[in-house]
Amino acid sequence: MKGLSFIFITLLLLLTSSCNKTVVSDELNLNRDIKQVVFFSDEDDYNHEASYYDAIIELKKHYPNEMKNMMVIPASNAKKYYDLFKVENCPAILVLYGDEVIAKVNGSVTKKEIIEPLSAVLDTDIK
Repeated sequence: MKGLSFIFITLLLLLTSSCNKTVVSDELNLNRDIKQVVFFSDEDDYNHEASYYDAIIELKKHYPNEMKNMMVIPASNAKKYYDLFKVENCPAILVLYGDEVIAKVNGSVTKKEIIEPLSAVLDTDIK
């Protein structure tokens, strides 16, 4: 019986020592040196996101360099990032720079309500 307890404790120690803690934002491979656009999308409810798609197309026309690195996070993976970026649900779009959210739009909004805050920060030079 003592041998079984010893094996169990040894296995438990081995398993827990091999666990790596990772920071959730590191899993995204965000480039902190540029303005990073992140879109939280629910591909199952794309009709609800039509204004976001229209806004993204418009933003790509005016800010091709900034939008080429846009990251799309599907709803299936989004929940683990909600707290980190203070997002309530999909759809949402935000702009990150460094470790800071510099613009965010969440929920049912118009194309104009998406473009205005994002354009404001994408136009601004941040040093």
